[in-house]
Amino acid sequence: MNKVMGNKKTIALFVLPAFIIYAIFALAPIFYNVYLSLFDTDLMSKMNFVGIKNYLSLFSDKTFKHAFGNNILMVVGSLVAHMPLAMFFGNAIFKKIKGASFFQTVFFLPCVICGVAVGLTWTFVYNGNYGLLNGFLKAIGLGGLQQMWLANKETAMLCIIIVIMWQYVGYNMVIQLAAMRNIDSSFYEAAEIDGATGWQQFKYITFPLIKPILKIDAVLIITGSLKYYDLVAVMTSGGPNHATEVMSTYMYYQSFNILNYGYASAIGVVLMLLCILSVGISNRVFKTDETV
Repeated sequence: MNKVMGNKKTIALFVLPAFIIYAIFALAPIFYNVYLSLFDTDLMSKMNFVGIKNYLSLFSDKTFKHAFGNNILMVVGSLVAHMPLAMFFGNAIFKKIKGASFFQTVFFLPCVICGVAVGLTWTFVYNGNYGLLNGFLKAIGLGGLQQMWLANKETAMLCIIIVIMWQYVGYNMVIQLAAMRNIDSSFYEAAEIDGATGWQQFKYITFPLIKPILKIDAVLIITGSLKYYDLVAVMTSGGPNHATEVMSTYMYYQSFNILNYGYASAIGVVLMLLCILSVGISNRVFKTDETV
């Protein structure tokens, strides 16, 4: 068996079916999207080759630049909120606080709910006329703060980021918690004997040993924030007046609303390159010494 599995031709034969499926449904669409980004087309009439004109147009497109800025805001907001909160909750559950299993389930539950359902639910919460948030503010004597949360361009993006935090902090917490539970308990036993406090144990044992998983978690957070679509589409559709537009919703708008598929493909290529770049940056930031 070892001889057979060591044969490169045998390995290639086993990998080939999965690779063919991956090539058809992943690689081919990527290359076709890059190809399409070089044309001005609605896919129904003649395709006009324009080279890199679509990419150059992005630099002067105010809506795209605003969408790009919103994506960066979502990336920063998600990293700042998700990583520390997930680490705090994960470490608390790891220390086996009372009701740890219950809290783990409660925190993780929102991320298994369909994004469309989450968006619709929070749309009712933020509703300016009968929403739960405005009703709560009125009940505690802060009625003056009531407003149309998703119709106000000053608050709409913040409202969406809060919902993303609510939905995915538990997901990142479970990833980090799994890494914490793989740490050898003897490290903590030795630290307790030496009189190390809980903070010192986290700083010198937990955090360094879960750093490789934090790199994976950071990549998931960043790429997820760059590609986010469903929640924004359901809650605001990129409005009001493109205030909550992100690259994915703007790409949809350009392709299916105004049939500018070449330009939309260029946005897709930029989005893909940003995801690749984010992976490289995360690998650099969370680089660990493999010899340890």
